Amino acid sequence: MRIDIPSIGTHAQIVPLGEDDDGAMAAPSDPDTVGWYQLGVGIGTPGNALLDGHVDWGGRLRVFGLLRRLQPGDPFQLTDSDGDVLTYSVAWTRMYEADTAPLDEIFQQTSDEEVTLITCGGAFDPAIHMYVSRWVVRATRS
Repeated sequence: MRIDIPSIGTHAQIVPLGEDDDGAMAAPSDPDTVGWYQLGVGIGTPGNALLDGHVDWGGRLRVFGLLRRLQPGDPFQLTDSDGDVLTYSVAWTRMYEADTAPLDEIFQQTSDEEVTLITCGGAFDPAIHMYVSRWVVRATRS
């Protein structure tokens, strides 16, 4: 599976992932791949498929490094496991504080084909080695 977001230069493989030991959605171990939350719905099926990727790694921008630049209406493509290319359009982009993010809204399931892209953002807290916010982009099948 692949994701192609030409407007921000993202062209990457999508790998299936589950949860971390603490029950959170796992992040890819390779900073240049995108993770698909395989415990949720599949790509190209009704519902909200969840994809996450790293904003940076090793001092440089990575697969979702420019995700914050996406605007409503921006198109991108996902290639599913059968090789079918599916086009999506950005519906909205928001930044949430990680500790208070509305998980029900982010993980919400619908009867429409939707995709939610997630990456880190905001300030970096060196004490915990993490960003304190998350960029969330919702897109619908075009």
